[in-house]
Amino acid sequence: MNQTQTNLSQVRQKEKVSLNDGLPKIDPRTVIEELKSHLYSDDNFKKLFSDAEDKKYRENFQLFDRDSDERINFTELQELLTSIGYVYDEQELSELYKELEDSEGQGIRSDALFILVSKKKREQDREEQLIEAFKSVDLENTGYIQSEYFKELLMTLGYRFTEDEADEYMKFIDPKNEGKFLYIDIVKKILK
Repeated sequence: MNQTQTNLSQVRQKEKVSLNDGLPKIDPRTVIEELKSHLYSDDNFKKLFSDAEDKKYRENFQLFDRDSDERINFTELQELLTSIGYVYDEQELSELYKELEDSEGQGIRSDALFILVSKKKREQDREEQLIEAFKSVDLENTGYIQSEYFKELLMTLGYRFTEDEADEYMKFIDPKNEGKFLYIDIVKKILK
């Protein structure tokens, strides 16, 4: 692994946060319950979703709650999220499901669905922000950025890379040295 990949890996690791980061060592379910009670207080939670979104998600939850016990199991959750346009990696969803499962281990309630959807919405917002940032330097509006131009930007704007750092980073951006790169692919690499 080269230095740039190592640096990117370190940045990604710093961005990953678990329920135990900086918190006393208590049961994750307790933390989630406290979080939910805070979110629901003073209508904080309603600020995250429009009335139409709230209604849509609650109605979909009811459709997938086939036994009407106000809980859905893992398979129903996967189907529900897919139906509303949110696809999770199975392992990631499994881990989140275990964290959000009710205390009886009978499934998740509708409020947990809102937590999952808000997480995915934040990820999509981040992806859109990165794409917009790349679009701002896509001079020809083609979806591609010239590698030399991008290298120049790395060395002259914001945190200024040295030429060696820029060269190393360009190996990540344009590994085949094609002279240009499709920035949507780079956004996906960054967000992995």
